[in-house]
Amino acid sequence: MGYTVNQVAQLAGVTLRTLRYYDKIGLLTPHTRTEAGYRIYSPADVEKLQQILFFRELDFPLARINEILNNPLFDRRDALKMQAEHLEKRAARYRKLSQLARETLRNLEGGNKMDKKDMFEGFDYDQMLEEQKQYEDEVKERWGNTEAYKESMSKTARYTKEDWERINEVQMQNLKDLCGLYNAKVPHDDPRVQEVVDRSRKFISDNFYECPPEALGCLGQMYVTDERFTAYYDKFAPGLASYYNDAIQYYCTKK
Repeated sequence: MGYTVNQVAQLAGVTLRTLRYYDKIGLLTPHTRTEAGYRIYSPADVEKLQQILFFRELDFPLARINEILNNPLFDRRDALKMQAEHLEKRAARYRKLSQLARETLRNLEGGNKMDKKDMFEGFDYDQMLEEQKQYEDEVKERWGNTEAYKESMSKTARYTKEDWERINEVQMQNLKDLCGLYNAKVPHDDPRVQEVVDRSRKFISDNFYECPPEALGCLGQMYVTDERFTAYYDKFAPGLASYYNDAIQYYCTKK
């Protein structure tokens, strides 16, 4: 039994572009192809795709997923047990955060002020650090020899839980402002949007590493070329990643 690329896309809820990309990088190569060159996926390929998507939900980089799945010692049963445990932990964490957001909203609409400590009750500092470690190898490989990487490591090594809470609050406020302008269909070159971009650049420089316009331009490109960044921004509003990149590129041309 075989599945066409369209059938697999419908089964898994992924795009044809994603499947083509996975094939291109050797992450999910179809079992065979027809004489006309059409991809045909086997049941084993479909099972492998499920594994890939589970790992992606846990924010594993594609290169790391490829290494895991091609390891001779890989065991699907063990992987599923691990994935289930981590997804359950993450689900519990997100439930706490959603409850915190609802409680904050109720207090906001009721005109009541929450205790500052209660405002951060659902944020798990240790869990956040654990999730960040998943990216460390990739980040070090790509930027480990740059001054920006060294500066960022030096600064963040000294940050406390309170520092990270402050950083997260500022970052989310910038994102909220950007999303509001995008939903209001404000053009990316509007001064209000450009002010958010300027704030974001200064935020990076103040908290992580010096971020001149050319560095910010590279970040903007990553928001639309790296599917993880695109997915992160687009979950707040479809198309937000592209809008943000357009705003950043315009900002950089004016500096």
